[in-house]
Amino acid sequence: MKAALKVFLGLLTLAILLAVIAWLMPAQQRSALLAVFKASSTGISATDVDQSGDEEGDDEAPQRALLYRGEPAVKLTPQEQRRSGIRTAPLEQTSYRAEDRVYGDVINILPLLLLRARFAQARAVLAIADARLQVSMQEYERLRGLNVQVSVISAGRMRQAQSRWEVDQAQRSAAETRIANTRAQAVQKWGVVLTTATLEDDSERLERLAKRDDVLLRLSVTSGEKLSSTTDAFVDAAGNRHRARKARFISVATQTDPLSQGETYFFAAPAEDLRTGMRVSAWIARGEDSSSGLLIPGAAAIWYAGRPWAYVQVNDELFARRMIPAANMPGGWFAHEGFSAEEPVVITGGQMLLSEEFRWQIPEEDDD
Repeated sequence: MKAALKVFLGLLTLAILLAVIAWLMPAQQRSALLAVFKASSTGISATDVDQSGDEEGDDEAPQRALLYRGEPAVKLTPQEQRRSGIRTAPLEQTSYRAEDRVYGDVINILPLLLLRARFAQARAVLAIADARLQVSMQEYERLRGLNVQVSVISAGRMRQAQSRWEVDQAQRSAAETRIANTRAQAVQKWGVVLTTATLEDDSERLERLAKRDDVLLRLSVTSGEKLSSTTDAFVDAAGNRHRARKARFISVATQTDPLSQGETYFFAAPAEDLRTGMRVSAWIARGEDSSSGLLIPGAAAIWYAGRPWAYVQVNDELFARRMIPAANMPGGWFAHEGFSAEEPVVITGGQMLLSEEFRWQIPEEDDD
């Protein structure tokens, strides 16, 4: 009887000890231990239990992240794709000219408007001087003619008429000089093209600037680089190539950018959200040669590690992630290689695929 009691107490102590150990175990190991006890009571090996348990877990939450030909990829069934809102689009052929990214600023045109007003005033003064000169010259010629014929004009009156004529000549000459100096100063600051546009009576270019339909830009390029009058640029204040608007070449600028010390040029661009004094980014085509490739839509780009990527659909269920070359162009990105016209890109749901890809790289935490 005492022996049986000792055995009972020993088993009870062992059971309590095992319960405490199991309680202290992580949840995953605790489940495995219970599976072993279950297997021992049913005659199934512990190895069989682990394998069946893993398979059951895979059925409930299949691992979707994998590698496809060395590329990170995500596998989704057609049903999962529909539930997730995955949409794809075929890639279109396009051509691309390499671009240089430069910088510039939006120029205040108030000095141009003041110049125009000052020039108009100087021309008015010249017109008045012309009129006075014509009157004084005609009066002097009339008196001199009378004096030659009948000698009735006194010498004092003749001297007075001649003096008035000479004064009017000097005033007209001064008005002409003032206009010439105003033009020369404008050319030194703005160049011939902008000066001419400013001083013309009917200048569409200046009117668009004055009404803020356009803004005046000064772009600075690398020292020694020359731009032609046919050069177009694309500008954006936020540095977004996809949103950049076209800017038209005006002329060479006469003053350099104090920050870059490079060659400078004037351009005009639609005002929209550009404000006076803003710094802008600009993209200028480099050379005349273009390359053929594919246009990656801007909607396909997702950002990871500071670089743009896109998911391409390689088969009915598999989406591979590929890096997009850093070649911006209107509407998206230019890809010379790495993408195929036969493989559509994901334009909706790319961020979800990225989250799904990295979800499987995060280890599960223990319940305790």
